[in-house]
Amino acid sequence: MNTLLLITKLFYFFLPAGIANMAPVLVKNQFVWLARPVDSGRTLWGKPLFGDHKTWRGLIFATLFGGIFFLIQYAAAWQFPAAFSWLVFDITILPWWFGFLFSFGAIMGDLIKSFFKRRFRVSPGRSWFPFDQIDFLLGAAIIAILFFNFTPVIWLVIITLGPFMHIAFNYIGYWLKLKDSAW
Repeated sequence: MNTLLLITKLFYFFLPAGIANMAPVLVKNQFVWLARPVDSGRTLWGKPLFGDHKTWRGLIFATLFGGIFFLIQYAAAWQFPAAFSWLVFDITILPWWFGFLFSFGAIMGDLIKSFFKRRFRVSPGRSWFPFDQIDFLLGAAIIAILFFNFTPVIWLVIITLGPFMHIAFNYIGYWLKLKDSAW
């Protein structure tokens, strides 16, 4: 398979994970009552488990927005099967709730990365390359491998695609005035 075509197919497949990763920024000023840290302020070895910026609001809306986006992809694939026959994976064989689990995996990948970021004393908001760029894809991929077989080439593309997908979503958030900076 052509590498560019595989990248395009995987980009489309992982869009719900990208939406999930971006979702916390979309609701950062709403639902204040959910802006409570997931770790409830707990610490390990004197450092926060995840940090104050990892909230229930982000976790819930990441799962919800990514899941809804997957439902749109899912419905389109069912409605127009010929148009979606080019996909790397046949998403019509998945249960409707896959997108919510997939998106939850993406945001859990971010949460786990934050745990390690705190252990390595990387400040919240500071870039931690390449982990900040691939965490959501790896979390989503771990869920996806429960449903599909990933070849080594697919894993390589996912790890390579991560930084570019992260940059693209950051620029989109900046252009939409959802983020203060493009990085």
